[in-house]
Amino acid sequence: MRKRSVFAIAAVLAAVAFVGCQHTARNHMNVDPPNPTSVTSGVDVPLFDVDPFTRTVNLATPVYFDYDSYALRPDALETLRKKAESLQRFPKTQVQIEGHCDERGTQEYNLALGEMRAQAAREHLDRLGISRDRIITISYGEEMPAAPSHDELAWAKNRRCEFNYAGDRTAR
Repeated sequence: MRKRSVFAIAAVLAAVAFVGCQHTARNHMNVDPPNPTSVTSGVDVPLFDVDPFTRTVNLATPVYFDYDSYALRPDALETLRKKAESLQRFPKTQVQIEGHCDERGTQEYNLALGEMRAQAAREHLDRLGISRDRIITISYGEEMPAAPSHDELAWAKNRRCEFNYAGDRTAR
């Protein structure tokens, strides 16, 4: 019985050592990962990053809107200009623009307003040279708040469009 226990413990330790070695080998290969590309807004908030391993695009800075509006503010125009410049460097990258609203208004109204916000950002990127077929839009209305509080500061953060990597276009 004691020999079985010793054998079982040895087998478990060998398995743990084997898995640990595999993990260490994967994380410490002699190949250096490529350096990530990063553009910032000047306040250390990245506007655009390329993941060093997948080389995929990550668009980080949201575009914000005034209450009950889908008009692009001057700060939004500048953010979209910087996003367009970055996207021009990666012509195969597709982007999903998510329209969001604060909690005021009906669910139906906020879904429609979120869609109009996403479409406004898409139209502006199109005017800046980013093909419409590279951009997908979706509205989440009030369903995904960035700030959960119920005051003007939170509502201002929730009136936004977020930009996410949606894959690369394939050659046609």
